[in-house]
Amino acid sequence: MVMTFSALLRSRLVVSPVARRGWRRSVTSVLLLAACGGEPRPAVSDSVVTVNPFPEVTLSAVAPASYEGILPCADCSGLKTVLAIWPDSVYRLAQTYEGKSTTPVVTMGRWRLSESVLSLETENGIPILYRRAGDDTLTLLDQQGQPIASALNYSLRRSVSMNSLREPARFVGTFEYMADAPTFRECGSGQTYPVLMQGAYRTLERAFLAAKLPPGSGQQVEVRARFLERPADMEGPRDRDVVEIVSYVGPSANPGCR
Repeated sequence: MVMTFSALLRSRLVVSPVARRGWRRSVTSVLLLAACGGEPRPAVSDSVVTVNPFPEVTLSAVAPASYEGILPCADCSGLKTVLAIWPDSVYRLAQTYEGKSTTPVVTMGRWRLSESVLSLETENGIPILYRRAGDDTLTLLDQQGQPIASALNYSLRRSVSMNSLREPARFVGTFEYMADAPTFRECGSGQTYPVLMQGAYRTLERAFLAAKLPPGSGQQVEVRARFLERPADMEGPRDRDVVEIVSYVGPSANPGCR
């Protein structure tokens, strides 16, 4: 005959107090296990899950540096490209359409790095995107940031020595003259550079003074100029170039100027 637990408790069985307490604990444990699923659960120990972070790219690993290569070109034999970038987020880009011209088109602007994608801000608002492939290679991406589906080579290689693109080129910016300290704020980058009082500087200064602008005003101009290393006897940050005016082109009106 099988007796339920409650019936067993109501029975007249004679059980010693010690045995009764142990028996009740055993039965109670069985009932609790049944209520919780029938089997004891293994103890859960605290654990730490390690997630590998996205590889961090330090600024020193990217700039200052220059990258060079010949990219595919739809209407020329090759687009000779030199990209120079600096830690202050400024870049200079020289592109020569081989087979059509020997004069590079030089532009400037701001760059930023997001994970492994290097983005060059441009005047038309459409960034030029490159993906870092290791420490020495930049690969051109499409406008959506995706690899270009082609068997052609879209990569630039890091130069052995820094190519700062110091050849003369056309630039647009705001010229200011205050207390014998002329400056040129380049439009694409918004960066301000000291202007050396040599070369065609006097021609630019005369044109600026002839405009009779209000005190403290700047004038947007187009010049042919080159960027040079800061002279040792000039105050200011050593890694900030200076501008030498090669020729004065004339006043400019670029609404997209920084």
